[in-house]
Amino acid sequence: MNLPNARERILKAAVKVFAEKSFEGSRIDEISREANVPKSLIYYHFKSKDEIFEVLTAGFIREYLDIIAAKPGETHQEKAQDLGDRMRNVYYEFGQKNADLARVIFIDSLKKTKEQPILYKVLEAMIQKEREDNPDMDYDVQERRIAEFFTSFIPNYAYICFAESWTSYFNIEKKQFDELFLKVYQESHGAYHKNHK
Repeated sequence: MNLPNARERILKAAVKVFAEKSFEGSRIDEISREANVPKSLIYYHFKSKDEIFEVLTAGFIREYLDIIAAKPGETHQEKAQDLGDRMRNVYYEFGQKNADLARVIFIDSLKKTKEQPILYKVLEAMIQKEREDNPDMDYDVQERRIAEFFTSFIPNYAYICFAESWTSYFNIEKKQFDELFLKVYQESHGAYHKNHK
C-alpha cells in the first residue's frame, strides 16, 4: 500500500507532531494519525523516527544552501548592504515556510547531549558552501562561525520561534515587530559585515 504523496504527507505530519510534542516526546503512531496513513507505511518509507528527522533536517539544510548559492562571491560589504532586502524577500519566507521545523531544530539543539547540535551542522554547511563559492576569500573561520552563529543564526531562530507569542504577550503589531527586529538585526549582524573586508 503506497498512497500518492504518502512520503511527503508523513514528513509534513512529522514536523507538526515534533513541533507540538518535541522530537523526543513524539511517537510514530501520532505521526501515523496526523498523516492519516498506517504505521506500516511509515516504516516502508523510513526506518525510524530518527531517520524522519534526518531527512527533514537534510532538506532544511539543502534549501538553506540554495538560498546562499543565489549570491556566490558576495563580499561582506555587499552582504551588509543587501541584508535588509534579503531578510524581507528571502529569509523571511524561508523562515515562515519552515517555522515548525526551525522550532524543532532549535529545541533539539538546546539539549545537553554528546551529539553535536543540528544548528552546528547547518552552520558548517553554510561555511563550507561559502568557502566553495569564494575560494579566494581570506577570513578567520572561527571568527566567521561565531559571528554567523551568535549574530545571525540564534537571533533568527529565536525570531521564528517567538514571534507569534511575543507579539501577543507584548501587544505589538506583527508588522512593527518585524520592522524592529530587522532594524536590530541590521545593527548587529549587519555591523559584522560592514566592519569586514
